[in-house]
Amino acid sequence: MNIPIIFGWPQIILLIVGLVGVWLLVSMGVSLIRRDYWHKHAGGKEFQKHGWHEPGQPLLHRHHRPVRWRRGITGILLLLLASSLLWVTFIVQTYLGLTGEIKVAHIRATPITNVPHVMSVELILYDSNGHPASDNTYLVQGDEWMLQGDIVKFPAWVNVIGLHSGYKLTRLEGRFDNPNLERNSKHTVVVLNGGDDNFFKTAYAQKSWFSWFVDASYGNAVFDPAGAFDVFATQDALIARPTGQT
Repeated sequence: MNIPIIFGWPQIILLIVGLVGVWLLVSMGVSLIRRDYWHKHAGGKEFQKHGWHEPGQPLLHRHHRPVRWRRGITGILLLLLASSLLWVTFIVQTYLGLTGEIKVAHIRATPITNVPHVMSVELILYDSNGHPASDNTYLVQGDEWMLQGDIVKFPAWVNVIGLHSGYKLTRLEGRFDNPNLERNSKHTVVVLNGGDDNFFKTAYAQKSWFSWFVDASYGNAVFDPAGAFDVFATQDALIARPTGQT
């Protein structure tokens, strides 16, 4: 199961702003603690040591260490800014998640001239980094090729932190246009990548256990006639686009 992590500049900027805001708030808190400690333990002793007051007289000129209120206010403003950026990032990442696509395969299907309902299908699979992982050619019975896979869809809040929906291509099959042929003819089934993923099978069978982390888990398929196509995994499904190449 491939679960791409998309961590870009929006997340980095948000993290930096949030950390700076937290640091400034902590700095203000430490300043307050030190001031209170100095007031209770060190202040009177220093005044007595240096003769700044007479016994029995109030301390009129006690010096206070400055409190870093400006840092605290700046920290609060930065945290508010970070929250606003989080909201904007949530909206942007959700939109990017709906439109984001990862290339997972390239298919070149060619009909066999003297054999009806049979195609030669070249299938190139890509890894999570977009590099070709394998290149194989199969004889597929049918008028269309069909690529199947497992999809594990995560909630939107997981997508915000850069986690793309998980996917795994599991089968290459043939599909007949004629329903009678589809019902009665022999089918070609090529298992890819070892079949269904263990994480997918667990999430699929134990939906209640994973409901807080997995929005949905399901099988998905895309099919097309002969031609050249790029296959992409979106947040929801597998899609294919013709490349114009033969």
